[in-house]
Amino acid sequence: MSVGTTEADHFYLPRVDQKALLDLLKKIPSLAEDLAVTTYRQDRIGKGGMKIASGTDEQPLPFNLGASNAVDLLFNELAGWARHVCDSRGISYMPTGFTHDFDFVGPLRESENRLPYGYQESVLGLARWLRRNIISLAMTEGADTAYVDISKVMNRCWATVDIPAEDPVPVHEKDEVLERVRARMLHRAGIVQVAELLARQYPEYRGLTANRVDALRKGGHIVAKWCGVLSRAEVFLMGEVLDKHLDVPVRARKVAA
Repeated sequence: MSVGTTEADHFYLPRVDQKALLDLLKKIPSLAEDLAVTTYRQDRIGKGGMKIASGTDEQPLPFNLGASNAVDLLFNELAGWARHVCDSRGISYMPTGFTHDFDFVGPLRESENRLPYGYQESVLGLARWLRRNIISLAMTEGADTAYVDISKVMNRCWATVDIPAEDPVPVHEKDEVLERVRARMLHRAGIVQVAELLARQYPEYRGLTANRVDALRKGGHIVAKWCGVLSRAEVFLMGEVLDKHLDVPVRARKVAA
């Protein structure tokens, strides 16, 4: 830093916009949760909206593809800014809460954490990283549009969430619907929430409660892929949970004599 200049002189994103962006990023957890709910319920996407073919008929998907695409759009926007910061400043991306890559073989100090093998970053993780690295972002060329760009994408996401719901329509082609549901990585509360919505169309998924998820985990039928950085909540592959819920019998409770 040259004589007579301050750190603020090197900000491409002014402090007032930094604060506004931080406040915006803090809203992402609730937005992501609302998008998850909207994705897996029967939302009104218009009579001419996304449909699947079933024989000679076409029926609306019980899966809001618009909300699902909004999640991907938000992820790509946040990932793009994180990548821009890393590339511009010559640093490697490390998810918040971790200090070493999964292949690090040395001993870890008490305050250090190794990245789990197969770790996949999330919208929440990217938002946390950007909040933690807000100064690095602000000092990166091109950051002057960060608030506006992220805000535009979030507004599109909120518009998707605000679509009013309508009564579910039965759909027979399950594979088309479940393919994207099964690929999701969710914690226990998210699994239960999605299962409740799926059960409205597919009765076989009834009973996938929080206790059922715990029983499957304790029995070794499902294994967490990783834990949340802040909440430490275990995250599972939804498809694996659905399969084991159908395959593993529910134990009958013992009746007291």
